[in-house]
Amino acid sequence: MSKNKQMHSFDPAVIGPDRSTAGPVSLAQGVYGARGNLELLACDELDGLWVFWFNADLDSDPLETPDVPPGSWSAGLHFAAGARYRQADILQSTLGPDHLEVLACTDDGVLESWFWSPGPGFARRAAAVATGVQHFAASIDHGVLRVTVVTGTGSIVHLASDAVGYPDRHWERAADGPEPGSDHAALAALGAAGIAVDGIRAGTARLASSTRAGGTVELTWRDAEGRIRHLGLPTPRG
Repeated sequence: MSKNKQMHSFDPAVIGPDRSTAGPVSLAQGVYGARGNLELLACDELDGLWVFWFNADLDSDPLETPDVPPGSWSAGLHFAAGARYRQADILQSTLGPDHLEVLACTDDGVLESWFWSPGPGFARRAAAVATGVQHFAASIDHGVLRVTVVTGTGSIVHLASDAVGYPDRHWERAADGPEPGSDHAALAALGAAGIAVDGIRAGTARLASSTRAGGTVELTWRDAEGRIRHLGLPTPRG
């Protein structure tokens, strides 16, 4: 089967089977490549973070990354060594231009801010976004990052960072922010696609969207063995 046919067949794939990762993952559509790849971020089971990316190009597009053929996931890049993380999110930015933003919460509740740029790769900003964090949600719009933090005591704090002084970021209290994630929509979509819900680890199912193949619902989860799974489904037509 050609890579092009494999990409459009929307078969479930295992991501990073040889990597030791834990928890739910974050997926966003990037702008790199001819058609916009997928960026996936996962916490290492013991130390640091892993980023994987999917080459959404076709065989007929200019080949810029021969190490990851069209229709394939990368083997993964490890970074942020020296800390153990409980949650991490990746977002595509328009700044830089086209840098990636990463927010990652350590096991001791420190929410860190990272960014990726060509050449240097991932770099952590010195100032923490927040402390005492249990979990969080993040969104980005025209370079403005918004974060909703749920603390260990259950209180909710909204924070925002505009693009002034980029790549540095300064955080201010905000009136509102993104809603903390839920797995309900992802579980419903996976069940409708014939994936056995009892084989999905609790709390790991996530849903995102992309423009690949004319519009795709991107589903990620962990199976019973803890492996990261990905399934792309055509976006339902109204």
